[in-house]
Amino acid sequence: MPRPCNTIPPSISKSFLKHIYALKVSSLFAWLLLSPLTLVYTSMADVIPSKDGKTVRTMPSVIKRSITAYGGQAKILSLKSFLFEYQVKSVSPKTLEPIFMRTYFKDTDFFRSEVIDGRVRVITVLDKNQGFVEVDGTKIARPAKSLSPLRNETLSFLRPDLLLLIFSKYRYSGHIKEEGRSLEQVLISGFIDNEYIRGRLSINSKYFFVEKYEFEIERETKDGIGIFRGQNHYLKYTQFDGFKLPHEIISRRPTKTSRILVTAVALNKGPEKKIFQKITEPIPNKNKSVN
Repeated sequence: MPRPCNTIPPSISKSFLKHIYALKVSSLFAWLLLSPLTLVYTSMADVIPSKDGKTVRTMPSVIKRSITAYGGQAKILSLKSFLFEYQVKSVSPKTLEPIFMRTYFKDTDFFRSEVIDGRVRVITVLDKNQGFVEVDGTKIARPAKSLSPLRNETLSFLRPDLLLLIFSKYRYSGHIKEEGRSLEQVLISGFIDNEYIRGRLSINSKYFFVEKYEFEIERETKDGIGIFRGQNHYLKYTQFDGFKLPHEIISRRPTKTSRILVTAVALNKGPEKKIFQKITEPIPNKNKSVN
């Protein structure tokens, strides 16, 4: 069973359920999380490593220290399967009730996302090259390419440690101060499942955890190639069974800012059938906050 992190997830609002029926699955995640964002890219000629006293930061040292902060590459990749339960609540515009979601990953082959409101469930499954969406018991087959963006973007806010490993290009762009915190900035780019992604990682200079992920995704739509912009801000991390995972995330889109609160986690375990049948009961949280 997943291990709760303090709160019991409430039911989904009726307005959300009406909206989810009207949405295409490929745009569901964008509705929740994507936001406008201005990315300022630095040319190679402008990249000058910043100085912190006598220390000169470089991209390899920043990425290496960040990977080490998460336990090292072997530790990061040892997490083969994981289940997250979390709340998503709109903070702008403000809503009274959050929605409740469960997401399960196994290796790179299997992904399941579930939205629950007692008697009503919306389930999305991607199993290798096959996928489907099920709403209230009605199942509709979907091509893998329409579901992989949902999987990849969900993974980006639940597993920021993987952002240090999956891109083909990383380039250090300097040191900044933001709201009193020191951040090392690394530009990233590469293809993920045939979608080109470019953006920036802001890494905390003290703890070396990823604090912010800003991105632009070139995505095929019915009207051609579209640009989807977003930002994940990882406010708090918690340690689960030796893994540093985000506990609270802020994400933004053009007309909405959402707060994501992880309420329970199960690592390296297969999902029990009852996990997807009813809301889990709370048990004492034995995990520790790490920032």
